[in-house]
Amino acid sequence: MNEELAKELKSYREHSNERAIKELIGSHNDIENLNKLSIIELDVIAWIADYNLKINDLLRYINMTQGAISKLVNRLVEYGFVEKYHMKGNQKDTYLRLTNLGREVEAVHHQFHQELERRLEQALDQFTEQDIRITVSVLKKINAARNQLD
Repeated sequence: MNEELAKELKSYREHSNERAIKELIGSHNDIENLNKLSIIELDVIAWIADYNLKINDLLRYINMTQGAISKLVNRLVEYGFVEKYHMKGNQKDTYLRLTNLGREVEAVHHQFHQELERRLEQALDQFTEQDIRITVSVLKKINAARNQLD
């Protein structure tokens, strides 16, 4: 494989935006416990905002054990970002919803993703449609090769 391409793919895979997210979070010191959240906890808050999730549904999105997910959810409940509830007539399944504070956190997280999207679009504006098509083709082939190992 081309050494420069391999280096850039590695950099892309390893990039988490954690520093940028932490900076954005730091600018919102009016939300107590926000700075204690991990990236995965922010993602869980976003998933809860987007879907009517049960705790067990999070297993689909996160590569963690059910016990670890329960601890994560309990921490979000303790911080006041999430609340648990049961549907009428169904005490077995525990559902999750954001509190008002959780919606504020989700708005901050969403703001970050909007800024990231804007910057990515800005970076791609310098390329032609043909450049993009070639890049997509290369990435599809790389992903197909990687998927054969899964």
